[in-house]
Amino acid sequence: MHPAINIFGFWALAFLSLCAALALLNIFFSLIDNDLTLHSVGKEAAIAAAASLIEGASVWVVVTFIPLGGRALFLPALIVAIIYKLAHLEDWSFYEIFALLMFQLVMAAIVTCLLFGHFSAGFGILFVFFICLAVIFAFMKGL
Repeated sequence: MHPAINIFGFWALAFLSLCAALALLNIFFSLIDNDLTLHSVGKEAAIAAAASLIEGASVWVVVTFIPLGGRALFLPALIVAIIYKLAHLEDWSFYEIFALLMFQLVMAAIVTCLLFGHFSAGFGILFVFFICLAVIFAFMKGL
């Protein structure tokens, strides 16, 4: 398959996971009565497109040239964090950026586990993630 098609596929998957992570993070933040300040849909889509291009191209490089180099994906995650910090400089702290990257990582891990047939691992990750969200929810609500 042509490398451009592969890069575009990884870019599309990264874009979808980033948009879904933003939507779920916005829902979770509204549940804990915290304000996640987002720009307009077009501006957020442009930010997500730029950040997901970096993520998708990096995943393509790791999958194609460094099959066991998953640790190399730390640098693109750091670049995405910097992009979101610069885009939301006055509105977001590093807590929101960390939460966004964790939501995206957990969603990607769950979908990957389910696609490769590791259902117990996927549902285990989902269970642990829900427990972590419940602890954060209880802490933020002061229960």
